[in-house]
Amino acid sequence: MTIQEQIQQDVALVSENSSLQTQLYEFLKLLKANMPAKRNIEKVLAHAGVIDNATAQEITRIINEEYNKIDGEWQ
Repeated sequence: MTIQEQIQQDVALVSENSSLQTQLYEFLKLLKANMPAKRNIEKVLAHAGVIDNATAQEITRIINEEYNKIDGEWQ
């Protein structure tokens, strides 16, 4: 049996058993929690200088205005 066939068989088994689904879900949460955080600094910096200062200030104003409605002043 190939690895792909084994995975397909295991997925079929899990899809039929709610207890296994719960266990798999908890295991996957644990795996994700222990993964290093994926950083996107390079992607963000790639956009530096793309918009002018006036547009950036307007975006900042809108974000502050909208989010302050949810949870108060951002600092």
